[in-house]
Amino acid sequence: MLIKIVFRKMREIWFPLAMMVIAFVSLFDTYLIWHFEEEMLSIEENPIGYWLLAIDNGKIGIFVRTKLAGTICVLSTLLVMWRLRSRIVFPVTTSVASYQVGLFFYLTVA
Repeated sequence: MLIKIVFRKMREIWFPLAMMVIAFVSLFDTYLIWHFEEEMLSIEENPIGYWLLAIDNGKIGIFVRTKLAGTICVLSTLLVMWRLRSRIVFPVTTSVASYQVGLFFYLTVA
């Protein structure tokens, strides 16, 4: 009986928790972009991010807006999938959240 209660609670909180992880890491990454604005052109490893920085002469405006728009698109898509009770919402959401956790460790440890 206790196991059923635990699993029921886990099913209720996993999606909001995963969404918060995705949003938190994205916002943390955005904070780091803002904090290291002067060095971003030399330290950005993503080719698309580097290109976005280069077209704005090293300024972070276009890069940050594009990044935040992408995060909003991902979170919105996941929310629609959740509302429609899509069968793939669990693997997709946990994959994105896992990637974000890996990115967080990369940004903080490396």
